[in-house]
Amino acid sequence: MIRRRPHPWRHPWRHPWRHPLWRAWRSAWCRAAVALAVVLVAGLVAQATAISYTVQVIAVSDQDTAISISRDLLRDGYPAYVVRSTGAPGDVFRVRVGAFANRAAALRYADSMPEVGGSKPVPALAEAIPEGIMPLAPRLVWQAEWAGEDARVLPWPGGVALRLQPGDPLRQARYVVVQDGVVREIDAWSLLPLAVVPELVTEPEIDVPMVDLTLPPEPEPEPEPEPEQEPEPVADDPPSESVASEADRPEAEPEPEAEDVMSRLGARLADPEAMAPEAGLLLLRDRWLWPASWEEDEQDVRSAFRTSMVALVARAVELPHERVDALAYFPGGEPPPALVVLDLSDASGRDAGRVVAIGDMASDVRPYGPSRLVPESVDWSLPAWPETRLEPEPVAQDARFGGDEWVVRSDGDFIRVELPDGATWRSGVGAPLWSDGAHVVAWDGQHLLIYDFVRR
Repeated sequence: MIRRRPHPWRHPWRHPWRHPLWRAWRSAWCRAAVALAVVLVAGLVAQATAISYTVQVIAVSDQDTAISISRDLLRDGYPAYVVRSTGAPGDVFRVRVGAFANRAAALRYADSMPEVGGSKPVPALAEAIPEGIMPLAPRLVWQAEWAGEDARVLPWPGGVALRLQPGDPLRQARYVVVQDGVVREIDAWSLLPLAVVPELVTEPEIDVPMVDLTLPPEPEPEPEPEPEQEPEPVADDPPSESVASEADRPEAEPEPEAEDVMSRLGARLADPEAMAPEAGLLLLRDRWLWPASWEEDEQDVRSAFRTSMVALVARAVELPHERVDALAYFPGGEPPPALVVLDLSDASGRDAGRVVAIGDMASDVRPYGPSRLVPESVDWSLPAWPETRLEPEPVAQDARFGGDEWVVRSDGDFIRVELPDGATWRSGVGAPLWSDGAHVVAWDGQHLLIYDFVRR
């Protein structure tokens, strides 16, 4: 009886080196084709992640008309250019303005531009933007209505933070933290990045259990004990050289006094290079004692939730349950109840942090929270920031904000960017109120806006 050899396509796992795909892979042209495909896919992915936007003003069929419109826009400060596209009906000349890092910036820009030739400017995907047109593409990272809250700008490691404090009734502030293009909004009385003063709060060391699996060496035989001999009495024996007397021992060095927190904070903020990437947050904030669905929950559900939350906090600060529960208050005089906790959190600012102390709302309450913490052994108050207060007032035309690489100033309803080489253009919407040379906080009469820029 003749046994037939199994076909390599049917059983490739038996003889993988005979598989046709393996033979094809061994050829140089196949490997080159795969490498080319990988490069093309990587290029497409990189292009997709770097998509930018522009503003299309109008599309006309006459080239001279398009060039004339673009020149008028350039004279008004708009970075305009013309794109020619060819189709079945004929050539179309599209007049466009600017380069923007996201659609939000392009949309605000288009809405603030006037109509041209009866055409309303609209945002569009960018294509064929000439070199030199807005080398700094603006990115609108955050915007919100400004309803009269006390607004202050705080320096932040790798970004900027905005603090919006309501006045009446006095409640937590809303912090808008922009770091590396990521925006987080956190409600807190006070907020501090641990990267600024990392030595102020240290995490407790954890003993890691270890098991030694190596074989212990065999014990050596113990020597037989020698017979004890009574020591001979010696009168007035001087102290041995190997053992120092109490008087000869060097005095212990005094512990260094605690350095002033404000001086350390000021020194770190004055040197941006000393501010490492953010590792966590120290927050003074409300922790709610009712569940988020408290309006639909029964009273027994609220009570059980409060009991559980108070027990967790009491265990963290090592205080009696009754004392912690007595520190609860109603924010603004309305439910739900809350505890003000000094909380160690990760960089996201989530509620699941480590409670260090509790704020006493019966003490003096300021915009940055209560002045007294419980237990009293926690001698800590959040340092004041070198913050800048924002005023919703018209900014002088000659007021400039920024750094060494570029500055911004107000130009009507727009933000005008100026480079050291003299290049200038209308970049974003609003009147600039503050800038650190990387971000711009602006005011359009209704909204606060935060911009940063992406190099093209």
